[in-house]
Amino acid sequence: MTYVQRLIEIGSINVVSATPPPQRQPLVLVVEDGGRTAATLQPICDFLEIGLEQIPSEHNLAVMLRDYSPMGVVAHMDCEGQDGCNIMMTIAQHDRSLPIMLIIGDDAALAGAADAVEELWQLGSVLKTPSLPGIGTIVDFIFRAGRKGRCMRLMPA
Repeated sequence: MTYVQRLIEIGSINVVSATPPPQRQPLVLVVEDGGRTAATLQPICDFLEIGLEQIPSEHNLAVMLRDYSPMGVVAHMDCEGQDGCNIMMTIAQHDRSLPIMLIIGDDAALAGAADAVEELWQLGSVLKTPSLPGIGTIVDFIFRAGRKGRCMRLMPA
């Protein structure tokens, strides 16, 4: 069975929940192996008075989403513990509208897989970038996530 066939099979599972998504907190959850992305985002989050929690990719993301109720998730497509597709599917089961910044790298196959998961799982707010973007794009992502989650007072211009 190919990877895309498996995604279609998994994506056909109904993940709509009768319970509304939890109230989001002013916190960004970073899923990565290492700490480079979290270290880059930390000063921005500190300035905006937004929390940041970094978790290794092998941790149970569903539990972290439930416990932290983040306003957004930043993840790498090529994590060792679980790849970006698994991360996106876990987020879809939790809350399809939760903003995700997915760092996909320059592999076209990974980008295609991310597009397929986004479409199949009907994710509402995925920003895919080849690498960690500049500060303007990061701040815009944080503001949009805060606005969508109704957990920030500041809004972008």
